[in-house]
Amino acid sequence: MTSVVEVTCLNRPRTWQWLRGAIIQAVLAFVISSLFFSLPVSADNTLPVSSGPKLEKVTVKLKWRHQFQFAGYYAAQKQGYYRDEGLEVALHPRDLLENNIEQVLKGDAQYGVSDSILLLYQSRQKPIVIVAPIFQHSPQVLFTLKSSGVDSPYKLNDKLLAFYKKDTDGLPILAMLEELDVKPVMDRVIIDKSPIMLVRKEVDAYAGYLANEAYFFKKNGVPYDVINPMNYGIDLYGDMLFTTRDEVEQHPERVAKMRRATIKGWQYAMAHQEEMARYILKQYGLKKSFQHLMFEARVIESVMDLNSVPIGTLNEGRLRYIADLFQKQGLLKGSVDLQKGIYRPEDETLQLTQREKEWIKQHPVIRIGVDRAYAPVEFVNEQGQYSGITPEFLDFISQRTGLEFVPSLHLKWPEVLAEFKAHRQDVLPAVIETEERKAYMNFTQAYLKFPMVVATRDGVPYIANFNQLRSKTIAVVKNYAAHEKLHSVFPDVALKLVDNAKEGLEAVANGDVFGYVDNVAVIGYHIKKYGLTNLQISGEMPFHANIAMGVRQDWPELLSIFQKVLQQIPKPRYVEMTNSWLQINYKKEYSWTQLLLILAPVLLLLAVFIFFNRKLRHTQDELRASNEKLSVLSVTDHLTGIYNRQYLDQVLDAEVERVDRYHSKLSLVMMDLDDFKRVNDTYGHLVGDEVLVKSVETIHHLVRKTDTFGRWGGEEFILICPETDLHQASQLAEKVRAAIETTEFSQDIRLTFSLGVAQYHAGESVNECVDRADRNLYRAKRNGKNQVSASED
Repeated sequence: MTSVVEVTCLNRPRTWQWLRGAIIQAVLAFVISSLFFSLPVSADNTLPVSSGPKLEKVTVKLKWRHQFQFAGYYAAQKQGYYRDEGLEVALHPRDLLENNIEQVLKGDAQYGVSDSILLLYQSRQKPIVIVAPIFQHSPQVLFTLKSSGVDSPYKLNDKLLAFYKKDTDGLPILAMLEELDVKPVMDRVIIDKSPIMLVRKEVDAYAGYLANEAYFFKKNGVPYDVINPMNYGIDLYGDMLFTTRDEVEQHPERVAKMRRATIKGWQYAMAHQEEMARYILKQYGLKKSFQHLMFEARVIESVMDLNSVPIGTLNEGRLRYIADLFQKQGLLKGSVDLQKGIYRPEDETLQLTQREKEWIKQHPVIRIGVDRAYAPVEFVNEQGQYSGITPEFLDFISQRTGLEFVPSLHLKWPEVLAEFKAHRQDVLPAVIETEERKAYMNFTQAYLKFPMVVATRDGVPYIANFNQLRSKTIAVVKNYAAHEKLHSVFPDVALKLVDNAKEGLEAVANGDVFGYVDNVAVIGYHIKKYGLTNLQISGEMPFHANIAMGVRQDWPELLSIFQKVLQQIPKPRYVEMTNSWLQINYKKEYSWTQLLLILAPVLLLLAVFIFFNRKLRHTQDELRASNEKLSVLSVTDHLTGIYNRQYLDQVLDAEVERVDRYHSKLSLVMMDLDDFKRVNDTYGHLVGDEVLVKSVETIHHLVRKTDTFGRWGGEEFILICPETDLHQASQLAEKVRAAIETTEFSQDIRLTFSLGVAQYHAGESVNECVDRADRNLYRAKRNGKNQVSASED
């Protein structure tokens, strides 16, 4: 959730002496203004300054060469917004041989422009602070020829992809490929190549920007397709203004000035696109045409999302989601401290547009559709009052906006949905986004996130494989998101539809069904409230309960208002609104009536004490064994039994630290089954799984005790070889290749391995070494497969 520190700003009283000086300066400024504005712009892209108050010099390292992508910064210069804030700003285009983020960290500039890659630097404990997102969505995409038929990322497996020389330049595309487990062959040529190579069919896909390469294809009449990561769930921030923690701590006023002037510049640039396009052409002498710059402007307008999001808006919850996504994919190693990594302006008052203010005046009362039995999220209590976590959030919104919320407390959930569809209810404040619901409501950001779990009776082993549910009956509340998700993900599972969580859990307790699926907060609340002590949580479902507010689609203004308020909830207030409902409260007073009832059968309790004590010890032994099993499962791949990606990342970090400290050696061997997709397509995934398992068994006999062998993903494996140089690792890789080549698989299948070897160089990042091994692997594939490549480039 958004964490905001609210600070009250005090206005300092102005003295007459100060005012007199200001008047004199204003007169002087008026006298020389005509001379000032007739002067040319200096070579470092800054406007010359009059002899007035001395301006603070600031340098910004742009993300790329001069183009409309940075029009807001040019406008802030051109219109004098930086100067008005007392700043003299130099805008430096990207040196393609330099990393502009590192340049800012080294102090070559105070500010820079980059994208969501900034989170990776923050995870490495680099003192990066995000000041303001300018592009709400990344314009980075893949282009393919329409004639090729490659119109989705799923068709990119083993296809040749022209990509950036550095992964940092193509993060949204890498995140999409990783999330979808798609493995193209990377040809790292972009920067010194052009999209003409796609037209010539030298590659199957080309990484680029919607604002640039798309114009090239349109201008030359080349039919093309766009593979946009945003369409596959990878919605990252694009260009963001950033700085360092030192700048924020030592020059907080300068950061505020820089942010204000930059946002003002972007507001001007997007309102005067033609003017700015002509200015950029004249000022920077671009090779691009006016038409190309205007095409770029229209694309940038769309990725800025100007119709619904104020420029510079940063959603901390969304940023956290992006960081979690990177972590899941292995792109991000450490944790991200967003409390330190986000600049928080002092003025955090709710900034509504005039249209939103007018809308609130016209719609002061909002009808709320309530789930009567969704405790502790929302419910109607014994006194007939609307209660739970969600009402706390609605109270906060009401305090900030003046809106009055009137809940409908008499309807059952199916009736609530019907009333909402008929616009007799305006908001469903505690819903999970599903495909079916998208058709008739819009959703805010999720303000509560819970895992979805399955509750069973005691004694059921941990459910690691959900195929175990196929022969079982699972209870779920009718028309809940869990109902839709279960029906979609597990169509073979028999469902018992119930009216509420209590009914579902009691069905489990009575043995009528095997389990009940809901979010962990709801299940925990009901087990405690109704004393269902024979129940346990036995597994986590492959989908989550991300609870948001659903708003009728003809009220986009209300959605925007909700979104702005949710983004400004201070962290302490958020904790206050949620913790009291999610913590277990114990009774602290004795009930004497209950005590007498306990004393009466005390002799009976003593008689069975030994029995229960023995049972408890047995349960503890089972729990210990179960925990040991879970510990093993957490670091191993469930199919092959070798180490998984999570554990491999830990080993890599530890080995690199050891090498850097003791100056020893370390090599990596990346290996990938050639043409494995053909096995799955021809014989099915069960045979494919058998092939993977047998390949692992074959390699295991060759792995040394000091090596770490694991599954990197899909059909790709890695060997981490301590105290091993490049030559030794290559010899080991050749043994693996030869062994797989002679292995006989079922169905008379014969397969080969391609392998890439790299030796770690002291001081480099572990990712650089992994990337080098990966490049060698795909070089082996390009050169004919079934071979080892150990190039050092």
